[in-house]
Amino acid sequence: MPHKDQPLSVKMAAPFCILLLVVLLSQVVGVYVSNSFLASGGFKGYWILSRLVLPFIVVFLLAIPLKHLYFSRPTINRETLIFMGVLFGLLLCLFIYLQFFAADYLSHYRHGRSLEGLRESGAFQRFLIFTASTIIGWEIIHRGFLLGGGQYCLTKHYKVNPAAAAVIMTIIVCIFEVLFHIKKPIYEAVGMIFASPLLSCLTLKTRSLWPALTFHLLIELAFGFSAFYYSVS
Repeated sequence: MPHKDQPLSVKMAAPFCILLLVVLLSQVVGVYVSNSFLASGGFKGYWILSRLVLPFIVVFLLAIPLKHLYFSRPTINRETLIFMGVLFGLLLCLFIYLQFFAADYLSHYRHGRSLEGLRESGAFQRFLIFTASTIIGWEIIHRGFLLGGGQYCLTKHYKVNPAAAAVIMTIIVCIFEVLFHIKKPIYEAVGMIFASPLLSCLTLKTRSLWPALTFHLLIELAFGFSAFYYSVS
């Protein structure tokens, strides 16, 4: 009897493991194979291929319904509005920090160049183009494929309680996001320990990844504006 149960266990584990592996490989291809650095200019098409096309194929092969990937319109109620208000407050604190207290951190991305030189070279505009081709795919692969797809696999194949599955996947998404910020200044990796669960929680509360995507874009906008265009520090 145990001999017969083993193939069943492997079959149950396969979808979840495949999903994790594909997301991991997609990020490795997008981040570590890239020869371009932040704000280097240009629209990075391989981000779309690695973070969207391949995961979509895998989701189709694993028969994960798209409705579980948080692509729907957000559910907004009093609780979610309060939560988003808190996030806006934290975003404002981040912007103040970048403007007044983050000179050493921002200098890492300025590479010793003056703000005047960065403005004249259009670094901020190139940063926005770069961000548009990376952050959208980043949020979809983490808050959509990994968070939503992982929850579906855990609840369907392992019969895990939905609330427990949400916590497990929030932790896994956080690990993934921290892992892929290690190459950057330590401030970003530490920041993701707090930011990642908040964005995942927002996705779970609104049943949609679009609010988290919006906040992530606002974070990048605050950073890019401070780093490449204007800062009083």
